[in-house]
Amino acid sequence: MAGIDLNLLMNSLTYASIISLLSLGITLSYMTTRVFNFAHTRFATFAAYMAATTILYIVAASGIQPSFTTIDLGWGQLTVPLPGWVYLVGLIVAMIAGGFVAVLQYFAVLRPLEKRGAGSLTLMISTLGFDFILLAFLFVYSTHASVRGLAEAASRLGLSTSPDRLTMSAYDLSLVSGNTYYSGAFIEAMIFTLALVALFGIMLKKTKIGIMMRASIENPPLARVLGINVGAVYAFTWFLAGASAGIAGYLILFSTDTILSVYITPVSPSDNIIVSVFAGSIVGGIYSVFGSIGGGFLIGLVEQLFVTWLSTALSFPELYRYAKVFSMAAVAITLLFLPEGIASLPNTRWWRKLFGRKEEGGV
Repeated sequence: MAGIDLNLLMNSLTYASIISLLSLGITLSYMTTRVFNFAHTRFATFAAYMAATTILYIVAASGIQPSFTTIDLGWGQLTVPLPGWVYLVGLIVAMIAGGFVAVLQYFAVLRPLEKRGAGSLTLMISTLGFDFILLAFLFVYSTHASVRGLAEAASRLGLSTSPDRLTMSAYDLSLVSGNTYYSGAFIEAMIFTLALVALFGIMLKKTKIGIMMRASIENPPLARVLGINVGAVYAFTWFLAGASAGIAGYLILFSTDTILSVYITPVSPSDNIIVSVFAGSIVGGIYSVFGSIGGGFLIGLVEQLFVTWLSTALSFPELYRYAKVFSMAAVAITLLFLPEGIASLPNTRWWRKLFGRKEEGGV
């Protein structure tokens, strides 16, 4: 379409994918504890640090030299600066790291408090406390542990040796087809998001663990009567929430130069996007896995694509500073007119009337 900035569109979709992945994790954790987890976006930063450290250690140990030689695919040129298996290892480490810290929070903080009869407010405050603990750990790690043995690898990759700043965007893979440049972060974001939607759809509806998850979340007492280990199911759900945050952190690690910030630090971008992530979860539907993914995408596109378009239309280039206002407006509108989020749209009377579906009584 004429007038569409393709680079802006791809960056917006990448950002929207990151927000949707994190919104998914917020929803999964909320379903099990009925508490918003304020530490969730920090899981992504933690995973990014672990993935970056792993990649740098691999480079240091194996003597890998980055190569920017293009591979002709016929319909495009692919550039993979580091061996493909290095990126795969980094992704796996990010997922495991995110899942590990999520399960740690559940077993070390939330579950003991729940057993002692703690209320929702106490549990919510405890997630904020865990976030501070994780933030303190990342400050210590980025200042001391992460720089040991990594200076040579960082120098070889041309990265800043400053221990509290990380980005691998300069070594992201890329694809050039015709006059169009596709970043690896964009390609991976689309693949990961679509794959997760498909996998969750299959798992929740076609597998035994998915059925147990649904039963444990919807009616825990009945699930226990049926012999389901609800605690184990909840732990698995938290691992999935953390792993999705890990994937988001991995994407952030390779896309910070374009859509979020110049570097990853213990504070940023976790504190910058937490409002967007909660907004995506609420707008999508706090009780819907697929709604949260859609809500995250919607919020991400509003903050990037819509705000950029509006700032151009109004000749107000500083409008991007107020992008979160639009997220909060979306939350307010949702809570006023559609409290259960966009996932509940098919159940509304006007939706059924619009698409010619008859009301069904008794349900």
